[in-house]
Amino acid sequence: MYGVTASAPGKLVLAGEYAVLAGAPAIVAAIDRRVTCRVTMAERGDWQFLSRGFEARMACRREAVADATEGAAALVAQALSALGLGARDLPPHLRIEIDSQACYRNGAKLGLGSSAAALVAVAAAFGALGGRSLELAPLIAAHRTLQGGAGSGLDVAAAWHGGVICFRNGRAQPMRLPANLHFAFAHAGWSTPTTSLVARFETWRRRGEPAALRRLAECAERVAVARDDALAHFAVYIDALQNLDDVANVGIFSQPHRAGRALAARHGVLYKPCGAGGGDMGVAIANDARALAAWCAAASTAQLSIIDAAFAAHGARAEPIAA
Repeated sequence: MYGVTASAPGKLVLAGEYAVLAGAPAIVAAIDRRVTCRVTMAERGDWQFLSRGFEARMACRREAVADATEGAAALVAQALSALGLGARDLPPHLRIEIDSQACYRNGAKLGLGSSAAALVAVAAAFGALGGRSLELAPLIAAHRTLQGGAGSGLDVAAAWHGGVICFRNGRAQPMRLPANLHFAFAHAGWSTPTTSLVARFETWRRRGEPAALRRLAECAERVAVARDDALAHFAVYIDALQNLDDVANVGIFSQPHRAGRALAARHGVLYKPCGAGGGDMGVAIANDARALAAWCAAASTAQLSIIDAAFAAHGARAEPIAA
């Protein structure tokens, strides 16, 4: 075998953001913008790392990878830890290419969980190379280490599992969304550091057990079990999410997201930011495809850019590269 190529999808949170940190379920969709990892054998030299999307190039001795604290080498170190592999279990000369360009637009991260998808893709590649299977819990732990201890793990779970999942307390269950729901995806125009918004949320949360968070968690529970009435439960959930943002001043509903929601109301469509919010992605939801198309056509008036994406049925995948 000459090497391995692997990939894992990005994600969008359809419901449950922030509430998931209080033990509520999150509805998370894997998105068909995939991060890829290609690991190939070399005849000589250190392990060579090349990443695109997040542009970087570096080299590292195989024996030093476990101690790496930044860049692609740190990502590989955490992936190997999650797999229970040591660098010495692997070939001495490798070229490791990580491509997350699909999760960027005009140089800005879209907010699709590219770091989690990159970790899962890298782990899938090295797992195939080293004969190890991917397990969700150690992958979540590895990603938290990379993120300084933050994060629920929902983005890792979506990249690992694929499809649409209900995620709670580190566990993912597949779920089906009602067939009459239609979705469109938009970007507010800039990258938002998830950790900074989550830190604001946690600072507010430490002041007590706020009623706004309890309400958001209740609404997330209802979306998770909704069937034919799912759109109505999404509407109530979005109200609760904006109320939490207004009370806690996290910055979830930036001006483009607020404008997108107002525009959606005029078209009979729902709209919300996804995940951390701020400048990242949002989703429009409707049971009328024509109304959703009309909203998409007008989205630029809300300073939103429609992003071509669809749900990804498959999670992490790896296959050998023949010599």
